[in-house]
Amino acid sequence: MKTKIVLFALSSILLAGCGSDVEKEEAIRPVFYQEVGKSAIQNMRSFSGVTQAANEAKLSFKVGGLIANFAVDMGDSVKNGEVIALLDDTDYHVNYNKAEASLKNAEAQLAGAKSAFLRVENLYVNNNVSLSEYEKVKMQFESAETMVKTARSQLRAAQNQLDYTVLRAPFDGVVSSVMAQENEMTGIGHPVVVFASLNNLEIKTAVPENIISHISRGMEVNVRFSTFPKQSFKGKVTEVSPGIPNTSAYPVIVRLVESSFKLFPGMTGSVEIPINADDLSKNSIVIPTDAVGHDQSGDFVYVAVNSNEKAIYTAEKRKVTLGELQADGYEIVNGINKNEVVITAGLSFLYDGRKVKLLAN
Repeated sequence: MKTKIVLFALSSILLAGCGSDVEKEEAIRPVFYQEVGKSAIQNMRSFSGVTQAANEAKLSFKVGGLIANFAVDMGDSVKNGEVIALLDDTDYHVNYNKAEASLKNAEAQLAGAKSAFLRVENLYVNNNVSLSEYEKVKMQFESAETMVKTARSQLRAAQNQLDYTVLRAPFDGVVSSVMAQENEMTGIGHPVVVFASLNNLEIKTAVPENIISHISRGMEVNVRFSTFPKQSFKGKVTEVSPGIPNTSAYPVIVRLVESSFKLFPGMTGSVEIPINADDLSKNSIVIPTDAVGHDQSGDFVYVAVNSNEKAIYTAEKRKVTLGELQADGYEIVNGINKNEVVITAGLSFLYDGRKVKLLAN
């Protein structure tokens, strides 16, 4: 019996010794971090937008009629002044010819009235005709002059009407859409094509109310497109909206300084606007979205607190109150202070009190 007790005691001691070898100290976890208030990207705000032609017009005829011919198709590039479409100008030619004949008739009557006036004027000077006769021919001469002026105006109007049967490009651009067909009737001012400048693009975006006051016309920005991830395009702010009712977003127009055959209206991109963080808010704290965790108690972050060991920190769980979601992360209303070190990745592997070491960003 004593032998069994001794053997049991020895076994317990041996198992305890083996257990101490199995139990190893938990590894110190390396983590990425950000010092609050010193984010590398906090001075740059990025907003999505869509490109559009800086010059776009719905072109229409100034006169009505039958569309005789379209000289272009959708997608065609057209130079300034080139023909886009033609109306049947038969009736307008008839009107022009009538106006031209009226002018010739008026000019002939003016020539006769002038000759009669000069003859009677010479007789009147020599007292060979009465004053009433002189005034009569003078009035006829002046009336003939007025008729000529009127006929000339009518001819110019007829010429304009004839010219308006030809629709020309108002600037260098591309035909975005064709809204009518040949042999269709069109009215005055009825759009037949949508015409847009090709190498004069702009991008329209919207910014929140806490940013709009720091954006002004002439500000230089960068524009990026997911289609060309390795390339950025220079832009300049040309329009800043004072606001739209019932919304907290403010439209901003950015003109692309560099033209490129790669870009077309309708492409989505992002506008990177440099903002002085100190100007936005002296007390503003923004951290990356990955640094914020969520549990049943609410929102939290892990702060790396310096321990007594060299280069070793302790993860401290902090409950925080979130503010506005911005382009570079969450605004923190309270819970952490500037110059504290926030762990920005791997929250699922952390717990309150775990030892960590900081990795260089």
